[in-house]
Amino acid sequence: MTTPARTERRRRAPGYTLFEILLALGIVAVLLGIAVPMVSNSFQESEAESVSKLVEQTVKATHSAALETGEAKLLGLDERGLVSKSPGIPGAELPKGWKLQVRRFTETRFRRPERGETWEINGAGICEPISLKLGGKEESVVLQFDPLTAQVLPTND
Repeated sequence: MTTPARTERRRRAPGYTLFEILLALGIVAVLLGIAVPMVSNSFQESEAESVSKLVEQTVKATHSAALETGEAKLLGLDERGLVSKSPGIPGAELPKGWKLQVRRFTETRFRRPERGETWEINGAGICEPISLKLGGKEESVVLQFDPLTAQVLPTND
């Protein structure tokens, strides 16, 4: 009588061990820990972008209206945003928690707008060079405007 050869090994049942499953879950947890802050930061950036675009659109509309009519147009500067002083031009109200600060050409620091302070774009489309700082809870955006075109200039602030 012959005995079966011992060289044949037992086959394991298909599947994963508890250790392999826990290791995979640990890797997923680490990746989520890295990804969640990045995703939440991208939402904050999009809010800053939308706020700055809103202000830019208001300034462009005021600039265009001044060029079309040949008359000076005023934008009121308020902590809560830009207030249009001309009919047909929408203002730019900042979202809750955001504040506007202003720095005129001759000033060195940003400050809160004074009561009744305005920014004029004359009939030729020329305006005083000005910088606006839009500050939220965790971030801020600085917009510096070109006096000839009222376009936003790149800044280093």
